[in-house]
Amino acid sequence: MTTGYADDTQCERRSYTVDIPAVSLLKVKPMTSSVPTDLDALTEAATRSGARPFRDATGHWATAVEVALMDTILSIGAAVDGAYGAGVLPRLRAYKAFRGPANTMRLLATLGPFALDDFVAEQRHVHQLMTSAAALLDVGVNTAEDVDPTSRAHREALLTTEGMPELAWDYFLIALNHDTAHLNTLRSAWLQDFVLRNISAPEITAAARDQLLTEATTQLEAEHRRKSYGRMPEFTLPQLHQAMYRAEYARATREVPRAYRLTEP
Repeated sequence: MTTGYADDTQCERRSYTVDIPAVSLLKVKPMTSSVPTDLDALTEAATRSGARPFRDATGHWATAVEVALMDTILSIGAAVDGAYGAGVLPRLRAYKAFRGPANTMRLLATLGPFALDDFVAEQRHVHQLMTSAAALLDVGVNTAEDVDPTSRAHREALLTTEGMPELAWDYFLIALNHDTAHLNTLRSAWLQDFVLRNISAPEITAAARDQLLTEATTQLEAEHRRKSYGRMPEFTLPQLHQAMYRAEYARATREVPRAYRLTEP
């Protein structure tokens, strides 16, 4: 019998040992930090404030003047930090879904309290909606296109309604997606305040803030897509901004703001 070794009378068997660290025998999970990042904190806060996608959302109400007015009134001092933006956003979405793209102030002025009860919980809000809608109609505002941000008559028609804060005019214009230097300054201030309240850094530049908001939008879009198996509509940066504007407006009208009440047109 031939073994294939040089000495085919004996085959030397050798054994080898290798020192293997004990830790390699264990199933080790990748190291992750349990400390939430600023991005995580911001997206969580935005979600609580109603930053969620829904059908035909644009981040404003430029084609639905009556919804912009409802948003302006229902958000005054509201608790918007909760599921689906607490009670405000679900009511706006329900009204818009039920009534469709009406874009007519006359609808609010003539609906009557019983019809509004389906969407508005508090009677004082029903009164404010009907009163302000009628006043705006009287000065020629029926559609979103009729609103003039420079018109003192339009501004006073809204602000003379009982219980209406001065900041309501600015928020109404932002809800309608008007673009002025004053409104853009207010938009930036609101975004800055929202972000700083929900991150660890005491300060942040506008550029860094905007980058963080873009990343938050991407993360929220991915999360909504994953949870809905791709069925939810797209979530966009304007929708994120809108939720933050509403949250800051609600806080400002609840806390009597520092400089926000200087709202001359």
